[in-house]
Amino acid sequence: MLRHTALFIWRDSTTAEQKLLTKKGLAYLSYGCPSVRAVDFGVDLLGGSQRLLDVKPWERTPMWRARTEGPPTNFDLSLNLDFDDEQGLDDYNHDDVHHEVGAWDAAVCRPERTARVDWWYDGPPRISRGGVRHTTLFLWDEQAADSAKADVRQAFRSLDGVGGVESLLVADNVGTLKTDYDLIVDVMLDDAESAKSFLEHPAHLEAVGLAAGATLFEWTARITHTMGLG
Repeated sequence: MLRHTALFIWRDSTTAEQKLLTKKGLAYLSYGCPSVRAVDFGVDLLGGSQRLLDVKPWERTPMWRARTEGPPTNFDLSLNLDFDDEQGLDDYNHDDVHHEVGAWDAAVCRPERTARVDWWYDGPPRISRGGVRHTTLFLWDEQAADSAKADVRQAFRSLDGVGGVESLLVADNVGTLKTDYDLIVDVMLDDAESAKSFLEHPAHLEAVGLAAGATLFEWTARITHTMGLG
């Protein structure tokens, strides 16, 4: 399958009603766009970008000084769309329904912060309704050596045996947009408690620390959401 993954951050002014309408629009993509084979979307279980509202900008480490700290917040909304092949994704990109939903999303989300990756995986759609997905997207540092990138990929792949992990994949972006991220770590977990344990696991923290040295760590995009329930 070819998956399009996109993570979004709400605008400060977006209302609860607008957020609900956004989720309804994402759900409609599976019906309105014939080439879409499966849809998974959901809001962050760990607070999303709320910290950007709770903590004043002058009290936070600014993004351009957060190289070792990483991003100040999670993203708010995750969308995963599966296609049979590149033609299916291309048809979706030219679909009027996609354009309509995309225009709405741009109005209620911060489009300049949207994080995207297109990536391949084998097997049926990676959706376990009611389970939890943790997604992390990375941008490589231009100075990072290929060996360092390989070490980061392997460090995350080694987490497949951590308790509570149902499935874990690491994949490179195959998209062509200048705004695309470079690497995705896609983890399917049993439940929210398993996700919390995974994120706090020493091996995961070690892998994240390794990634911090090879990526633009402050721009990392991450989210944890319940699959298939919005």
